[in-house]
Amino acid sequence: MLHREPCRTPNIDRLAKDGVMLTQHIAAASVCTPSRAAFLTGRYPVRSGMVSSNGYRVLQWTAASGGLPTNETTFAKILKDTGYATGLIGKWHLGLNCRSSKDHCHHPLNHGFDHFYGMPFSMMGDCVHWELSEKRVGLENKLNFCSQIMAIAALTFTTGKLIHLMTGSWALVIWSTVAAILLSVSSYFTGALIVHADCFLMRNHTITEQPMHFHRTTSLILKEISSFVKRNKQGPFLLFVSFLQVHTPLITTEKFAGRSLHGPYGDNTEEMDWMVGQILDTLDVEGLTNNTLVYFTSDHGGSLEAQLGNNQYGGWNGIYKGGAVWKVHYVTPMFHPDGAGACYGKAVCPCSGHGVSRHDPPLLFDLSRDPSEAHALTPDTEPSFYQVMERVGQAVEEHRRTLGPVPLQLDTLDNVWRPWLQPCCGPFPLCWCDQEGDGR
Repeated sequence: MLHREPCRTPNIDRLAKDGVMLTQHIAAASVCTPSRAAFLTGRYPVRSGMVSSNGYRVLQWTAASGGLPTNETTFAKILKDTGYATGLIGKWHLGLNCRSSKDHCHHPLNHGFDHFYGMPFSMMGDCVHWELSEKRVGLENKLNFCSQIMAIAALTFTTGKLIHLMTGSWALVIWSTVAAILLSVSSYFTGALIVHADCFLMRNHTITEQPMHFHRTTSLILKEISSFVKRNKQGPFLLFVSFLQVHTPLITTEKFAGRSLHGPYGDNTEEMDWMVGQILDTLDVEGLTNNTLVYFTSDHGGSLEAQLGNNQYGGWNGIYKGGAVWKVHYVTPMFHPDGAGACYGKAVCPCSGHGVSRHDPPLLFDLSRDPSEAHALTPDTEPSFYQVMERVGQAVEEHRRTLGPVPLQLDTLDNVWRPWLQPCCGPFPLCWCDQEGDGR
């Protein structure tokens, strides 16, 4: 019988013990596409256009045309210009192509990285036909609904022709029947199409594995990290390791599955910690430990919406939801059900549109006394209420004056699947290849 133990992270703990632990750290967004754009550029996502006007908060497809604009300056570009070898291994999720499947306008190699290996998109439940789906279930339901409408139309046209209520050719019957069949077939294959469209590995501009074989992804990534370090150890280098952990669907290798008392999330966390240890060991073996800065951070908080039944798959944020002393909410998502701290039943909470509440005056919290943001302050409970609100209001206006119009990369037109942008290692739609071999 497998013995479960509390989640252990000795390697991450070692980083904290032997280094400096930052206790005030604010992400620019609560989801990955905009937060990663901000992390790489040091600019709010709204400045680079990594936002939308219609509720989309992340890139929805690898074959969408949106992505991090090429005129943005990343820290990788800065270091590359000063002589550093630069590499990104792991997850990207900041776009790939603009006008063709091979223009790679948003590719990491177009943003200051000399080397890239990993997923150009993001880990998601649909990659393994998981019970929590980001888009497969929704697409299947829409296609099935349209198929039923067309089938009803075909039946209606047929009945009308047979009882002589309709005249003309049988073309409407034939075409509506064909449409119903095509829509039904598309629904059946939607899951497989998503897996091939979004869940693949690339090395630089070449697709090496489509779709991914997740049982060996961890070993492939560690092998690539070791290779990069060994190739570039004689000079300065930047290696950005963007883990696929601990992202739902929490794919964990057999060695770590079922070990933690904290369930799949704990198992996945322990595997990530082990990977951190392997990277530190590589630095030690290559004699780089004493002159390498290792910076470990999360790009944003846990996905509370990743919940099914009594199982919480998306981690937790604790009581601290921000690192500043004063925090002001001009809008807040409409959490549901009532009293919840997340938008259960949705993929992510909205930040605009019909799914938010607007507050006038804004809600003010003192995180030093109320880190869980349970009690909004009022002029009666906080003597500095008006001064704080005035200063925050001034800062907001100053910020808005510095904003200029930029193309919104996550709006619908730039965030839908486009067949001509689909990366494929064979003639489209035969997107299948495996250049990794055993990978062990």
